[in-house]
Amino acid sequence: GATRSMSSSMRQQILLGAGCVLVLSCIAPVAGFDASVAAAPAPTLQRVNSAAKPPSPSLIPMLATGGSGGRGGIRLRGGGGGDDGDGGEKGNANPIMGLWNSYLSALETRPFATRMATGFIIGLFGDIICQYITGDLGSADLKRMLIFSCWGGFGFTPIAYNWYNLIEATIPEVSGRALWKMAMDQALFPPVITALTFLSLTVVEGLLSGVSWTLNGGVKSSGTTPPSLSTLFGQGVDKVKKELGPTLVTNYKVWPAAQLINFAVVPVKLQVLFVNCVAVWWNFVLSMTQHK
Repeated sequence: GATRSMSSSMRQQILLGAGCVLVLSCIAPVAGFDASVAAAPAPTLQRVNSAAKPPSPSLIPMLATGGSGGRGGIRLRGGGGGDDGDGGEKGNANPIMGLWNSYLSALETRPFATRMATGFIIGLFGDIICQYITGDLGSADLKRMLIFSCWGGFGFTPIAYNWYNLIEATIPEVSGRALWKMAMDQALFPPVITALTFLSLTVVEGLLSGVSWTLNGGVKSSGTTPPSLSTLFGQGVDKVKKELGPTLVTNYKVWPAAQLINFAVVPVKLQVLFVNCVAVWWNFVLSMTQHK
């Protein structure tokens, strides 16, 4: 019975991961992403003077602009078009594109806060899926959700943000650049970030083990005395030794393909978002591994 349950869980993991990759790989080209095109600020979907000052060349490549109409006008690719450059204005009628443009604007004005909020929400979603599949959400462990979400938003996301900028600055403009970026990422990042995830979660969950917070029971004392920090660190190291190898095997079944799409299609500005979306599945895998 346990074998059948685990097999079913693995099938759900693979399907969810494949779905995330498929959806994001479809969204990226439709939105007009092209990491090889020079950067421009997040479009405001309004007509601009064709003689306007170009964006600063010092900006990291972020977002491609679509073709312009007859008399100018910046638009997202696929947002329409026309003889007088009103394609962006037509695209603005789409509420989904309106939300998307608001998100792009937030990335420009509050880059760290926006990315961390996104990572927090996606981390929360991953653990909710895990707890739903493995138990009853009516008695959901809210403390665990909060810890996992905080790690996704305030631990993983800032690290990933700086890592992808480092990759962008390190790999030169050569043929097959996306493949080289994927190779650098997958050779170095997964072992480090996975080990850090297991170690951090083990320590934080242990420090908070004296408090219980569930959906049906509220906040109360668990009657457990938290171990010392040195003991928790030792437990975290043991967790890494035991789980890192099998977890990396699962990682390499999905992430190389996902990252190849990421580096080939998605601009640097949105690469953390892409990774966070695929990480809905990955957070489910990590949460299952951390709490099994």
